[in-house]
Parts: sequence; C-alpha cells; structure tokens
Amino acid sequence: MIPFVTQVFAAIARRALFWGGLALIFFAALRVASRQGRHAAKADFAIRRAEARIRALQTSKEIRHEVQNADRTDLERRVDRWMRD
Repeated sequence: MIPFVTQVFAAIARRALFWGGLALIFFAALRVASRQGRHAAKADFAIRRAEARIRALQTSKEIRHEVQNADRTDLERRVDRWMRD
C-alpha cells in the first residue's frame, strides 16, 4: 500500500511541477512581451515628438521668412485682419 501511495504522490508532484513550470514560462513570456511593447511605444513617442518639433521649427522658419520679405502695407493689412478676428 505504501509504494502505491508514494507513486500517487510522485505523479501528483510531477504534474504540479509541470503545470507550475508552464505557468512560469507563460508569465515570463507576458513580461517580456509587455516590456518590449513598452520600449517600442517609448521609441515611437520619441520619434513622433522629434518629428513634431521639426515641423514646428520649419513652420516658424517659413513664417519668419515671409514676415521679413513682406512689404510694410502687406504686414499692416495682415495685422489689421488678425486684430479684427
């Protein structure tokens, strides 16, 4: 009877270790995937932020160039229209 009980407990322990190992592997894979996703999202955000900054700088440069090259009457007309709105 004792060898039978020992075999039953050994089988249960093997199955518990197997399922515990599978659960550990699953959670480790989830952790790795979420970490990689977080890093990818941070990199994507940094790229979008840099592109937005470049667009803002280019727009500022274009506006500055327009203002410097515009004649006085055109600037006064734009200011009047801007103040009216």
